[in-house]
Amino acid sequence: MSLRERASGPLPVVAPPSTVRPWVGPEGQVMRRLELHLTYHCPERCLFCSEEHRMVGFSRFPVTWGRVATVLRTHAERGVGAVHLTGGEPTISPHFLKACMLAKKLGMRTSIGTIGTMLSRADFAEKALPWLDEALFSVHGPCAEVHDRMAGRQGSFQQIIAAMTLARRLRPDFGLFMNTVVTRHNVAHLGATVRLARRLGVQLLVVSNTTPEGAASDRYEELAVPLDVLRDAVSGLGDDAGEMTLRFFGMPMCILGDLAARSNDVHWDPRVTVEWMRSEQGVVYGEAYSWTPNRRRCHTPICAQCTRSALCQGVYDRFAELFDTSLLQPFPDSSR
Repeated sequence: MSLRERASGPLPVVAPPSTVRPWVGPEGQVMRRLELHLTYHCPERCLFCSEEHRMVGFSRFPVTWGRVATVLRTHAERGVGAVHLTGGEPTISPHFLKACMLAKKLGMRTSIGTIGTMLSRADFAEKALPWLDEALFSVHGPCAEVHDRMAGRQGSFQQIIAAMTLARRLRPDFGLFMNTVVTRHNVAHLGATVRLARRLGVQLLVVSNTTPEGAASDRYEELAVPLDVLRDAVSGLGDDAGEMTLRFFGMPMCILGDLAARSNDVHWDPRVTVEWMRSEQGVVYGEAYSWTPNRRRCHTPICAQCTRSALCQGVYDRFAELFDTSLLQPFPDSSR
């Protein structure tokens, strides 16, 4: 008997929606991914947290089960086949398990972005893992000293490693993914962090540049990594990763050198994000569409000479304002 059957019986069969009306983007992209914010609370305060301002602004607005269920059903009817549950920390939402179960019953692939708060507990993990396909764990250093400083809480590293180890033990087929955000405080440890991911059995590692949003926007000059340091830090990661899939988020492709094909700009999936947001009508639980990974990204004048400028989204806008971008090297026209 499978872990899912032991948890709550066989998965019910749900008929597919009778009318599928998929979203189609400006370049013909089809929307297949939903990112759903379940909560605006988190037990950690990461130095770089892009959600910090939203958590402060919307923490008094609970996300009700009625809203969650409606969003999942509506998007399943539109042909969205995957949902990524996020927050804040999604596992502390009172609706987390029900959201996972409903999404699976609607035929969606389920994933979460997490610091492992509840998944480090065996009793909770045994209930949740049957309804999850993958999890993107946030690990920002190869040891407690580095990671806990980044996460703003002592014991964070021990907790998330326990959650990852438990997930792999309970579900050998589980999608064990990891995200690490690179700042000036941990960039020297990036190679060791990649090697840790490999030892843990991670299948996909996303190396993310510091995004100038939330807490990171408040201290961006302190956190943002200069291009020459970033270039040197990523140069040997292909060997460190081995057969593990490696992706780079928020970094110009020319800085990646031989790893440019692993840019997330190349592998981006269009997505719709449902979250609290402010509008002329006040605070609404609304939708934001991302057809390309160009949020807060921009091209510098030298990018106009690059043959990959239509694909690469460039540097972050705040970075271009504050730092030297002369190290950007346009890809030449190979036909000449």
